[in-house]
Amino acid sequence: MALRSKTQRSLLLGFIGSIAACGLVGIYCLAVGTIGKLEAKILLTTTAVGVSSILALAAAVPWERRRWHPIGPIGVMTVTIGLVYSLVMIWIVAEMADADIEVWLKGYGVVCVVAVAIPLLGLISMAQLRRQWAFVRVGTVVVVIVFACQIIVSIIYEIDDDVWYRIMGILGIAVACGNISLPILHRVSRMQTREAVQTVELALNIVCPRCGKQQTLPVGRSTCSGCALRFLIEIEEDTCRTCGYLLYQIESAVCPECGTPIERAGAGATATAEADVSAEV
Repeated sequence: MALRSKTQRSLLLGFIGSIAACGLVGIYCLAVGTIGKLEAKILLTTTAVGVSSILALAAAVPWERRRWHPIGPIGVMTVTIGLVYSLVMIWIVAEMADADIEVWLKGYGVVCVVAVAIPLLGLISMAQLRRQWAFVRVGTVVVVIVFACQIIVSIIYEIDDDVWYRIMGILGIAVACGNISLPILHRVSRMQTREAVQTVELALNIVCPRCGKQQTLPVGRSTCSGCALRFLIEIEEDTCRTCGYLLYQIESAVCPECGTPIERAGAGATATAEADVSAEV
């Protein structure tokens, strides 16, 4: 993941710092031989900060790229609320009587579910899929929302029904399958589509920069017939940056395969291939 903003770098540093602090406290507890109440709270605090940093980082990526806006900033806000709630639970609520803690625990469970579900939806929005696979993303979004709502209802109303939890298990499996499939389909969608159509001659007429001899050389590695200067000739077709579809003689503003806007080299540009020639002594 490219770190394109100070926010993402700060979140990553926060995660690394929390892991380091957690490790130091763990080493101290092992060296002393006991884990007191203060040490336990510090360990829980560093864990909460680390988990929140990862979730906020997941929400910051779609926010920066404005995918399904405003789900990114909403995700960061819910993660922040979850972190504050966690710190309150660790340092304040833990000292309350058992009768008062139950309400706090239910609220904390709901906040945690929302703080995980919204960044997850933001990550789902980052997948660039071909049109024939768009239903996988739609289905994954639906099951994530339904699954999160079902968990929240279970927490609030303490539902005790076997069928209810069987359905929840099915939805959980569907969520896992969807989130495993989307990165794979994203990768496949970005693979270059190999086209059998040849739109340019795979040879170029060039003048040798050393001996001045004009000649026709094929694409790839070749040698000047006059002075044996070695050439490497590469020809790159104009293709869609998302799915690799060949854009030769395509006049549409979007890719006919995946709908991605076509970035033209300039107004009225007609070139459909670029040649790169390099010479080696």
